[in-house]
Amino acid sequence: MSPTKAIGNKIKEYFSENGMSQNDVAKVLNVQQAAVSNQLNGRPFGKNSASKWNKAFGFRVNWLLTGEGPMFDTNTAQAKEYNIEEHPELNHEEDIPVIPARLFRAPEIDIYEYVMNSNSVEKLPPVPHFQKHELFATCPGDAMAPRLCRGYLLALRRISSDTTIINGEIYVVDTLSQGMFLRRIVDNGDTLTFIAENQQDFPDFELPYSDVINIFRVVGVLIPNL
Repeated sequence: MSPTKAIGNKIKEYFSENGMSQNDVAKVLNVQQAAVSNQLNGRPFGKNSASKWNKAFGFRVNWLLTGEGPMFDTNTAQAKEYNIEEHPELNHEEDIPVIPARLFRAPEIDIYEYVMNSNSVEKLPPVPHFQKHELFATCPGDAMAPRLCRGYLLALRRISSDTTIINGEIYVVDTLSQGMFLRRIVDNGDTLTFIAENQQDFPDFELPYSDVINIFRVVGVLIPNL
């Protein structure tokens, strides 16, 4: 297999794992789907195209041009090591990856601004350090868990209706009556109890399952200003 074909196959595998179609990729790059297809099926990257893909998805330019070295500039282990050393309060007991936004892809992208200014989830490039996720949400404030601070970006993965809720775990819940919020959950059968960290200002409350639209697990956290 030629090096360019191997590079294309590796990128295909990466996009497949993160739930992105060629049309999704084309939208991020602002090109035609056919151009993406050609690139993934063996067309060599030039410096200009490699730079564009680097800025959009974080692939290393040298890797796109030669297939040599790591695919990305950073990896999960490096990001976790940085946070454990500099911010031990962010070392989740649940082992949720927590990384500074500036580390996860090319420095030309301000991921916080990119996420907040995007018009749809489909436009967002996936974060390779996290499990497959459907969307980001912004952590709103002190009703949340101590390690999930105001302004942090939470990568969320929707859980299926038959998934067992782990009592005491933190979830993001989208509801008809109260919108979307982050709480510890206790499953009571027909209802859910929602528990905030700051119980003095945000007392516990219950909602029926019929009020719940979606429940999401937090699978990653991006810290915008580190």
